Amino acid sequence: VLLGLLSIWNVSFLGYPARAILPYSQALEKFAPHIQQVSMESNGKGVSIDGVPLPFEAGEIDFGEPGTNGQHSFYQLIHQGRVIPCDFIGSAKSQQPIYLK
Repeated sequence: VLLGLLSIWNVSFLGYPARAILPYSQALEKFAPHIQQVSMESNGKGVSIDGVPLPFEAGEIDFGEPGTNGQHSFYQLIHQGRVIPCDFIGSAKSQQPIYLK
């Protein structure tokens, strides 16, 4: 719910047209494309259910890749080019044991 409210705030009040979804696990490589498809298809219509044009921007442009895949493409734009809200997705527990020496 919180990410949904932040999305509305970023688009409607702050005027940011895009959001980067950046999972930091290769196991989540299909997460950003899934959210992109669901969100942009559902929220990308410029008219209401009655066919009336909306008086506000509908939806946002969602994109992203796991950190290892996107670091040399759009990360440059995020870091030095434009302000783009970013959702960093991590996990609390690793899928594999981690041994530190």
